[in-house]
Amino acid sequence: MRLLLLVALAAYAVAAIHSVLAFVNKRRAADRVAVGSLAAGFAAHTFVIALDWIQDGHYPLYSFRETLSFLAWTLAVAYFVATLRYHINALAVLTMPLVAFLVTASTLVRGAAPDNSAANVTEGVAAWLFPVHTTLVIFAYASFFVVFAASLMYLWQERELKLKTFGAFFHRLPSLSTVDDIGQTAAGIGFTLLSLGIVTGVIWSSQRTGRMWHNDPKEIFALLTWLLYLTMIHYRAQWRGRRAAWVGVVGFGLVLFTFLGTRLMGGYHVFG
Repeated sequence: MRLLLLVALAAYAVAAIHSVLAFVNKRRAADRVAVGSLAAGFAAHTFVIALDWIQDGHYPLYSFRETLSFLAWTLAVAYFVATLRYHINALAVLTMPLVAFLVTASTLVRGAAPDNSAANVTEGVAAWLFPVHTTLVIFAYASFFVVFAASLMYLWQERELKLKTFGAFFHRLPSLSTVDDIGQTAAGIGFTLLSLGIVTGVIWSSQRTGRMWHNDPKEIFALLTWLLYLTMIHYRAQWRGRRAAWVGVVGFGLVLFTFLGTRLMGGYHVFG
């Protein structure tokens, strides 16, 4: 199992390196290697997640190690969807190194021994909502990363246009309108997934403990993230362009804190 995960990591690392080379040197050969390596790594990674599920007997979003691995997998899915829709290669420069990093981290992090409070998340009449809730939320995070990446590309291009200092990479980025559309579309998808994730989480929590809200740090910051992207979508017409890009950056900062920062604060969410 670990060997297969290392194979996936090696393929992702090759994809990351060649994605950067393809972007910097504009070589089609490097781009083909990156695509092939990504496909091979994704296939191996998918097999690892499926085997983990079968062998461990629980959905592979229980420990922090599994969550990191699954997040890397969803980022690869988000990248595939975005490139199929918009036919852009620049997104790989930001996505592939992150995927490789997350898989590396998942191989180094040890899954904590589950205690009773964590173990019962997969028990009870509403146990089926746990995988639904966690999957929706992780895919929402992947969508918000695409928003973040599009926001960075927009701000980079806009700055060079304003200063009229067109660097070597300027013409290798999608147009401002394309980048803006990517960000807005990904924000809409991420917001929908997060909304469904929050709803299923509330139902699952209510069935599990009889309480819909636990005043937990992760719950609070997930709600703040939801409100920020709701505002972004509500004011879509007025917030296109630079303002939307900055909201995308700030929103992803909230996502990172919800995912990582709240772990240090403890609380009801003892898994992931």
